Amino acid sequence: MQENELRTEITISAPVAVVWAVLVDFPRYAEWNSQIAYVSGAAVAGTPVRTRAAWGSPAEREFEGVITDVEENALLASEGGDPELFFGRHRWELAPVDGGTLLVNRETWTGPLAASVYAESADLLRSEFTTFNQALASEAARVMH
Repeated sequence: MQENELRTEITISAPVAVVWAVLVDFPRYAEWNSQIAYVSGAAVAGTPVRTRAAWGSPAEREFEGVITDVEENALLASEGGDPELFFGRHRWELAPVDGGTLLVNRETWTGPLAASVYAESADLLRSEFTTFNQALASEAARVMH
């Protein structure tokens, strides 16, 4: 089965624990990320989540998933969709580096519709991932001061 992946990364000038605390505080996402109206649920493996993304844009959408993996200060993963048509697996990977935290923000999509959806949406999704990364970095810096 073909897999389509979008991968972005950023070095954040904050310790991993600070970045992690912001990343897993779903109720506060809308306060620091203008593209997210809300994320419901909690960063606990097995927990259902619902997200409204691209808030206020023509690409606004709501989707459901489940948290699949949580490794404190290292990994948050979720997945959702229809495995027979279009299924996404999202991972936020954190690693300490000199000067802060390396965040790798990636998602892979599988299923018969994955290639066409990805081809149509890759630029928009890359922009959204980059905006998320930058907003997370800004919020982590704000929390530290």
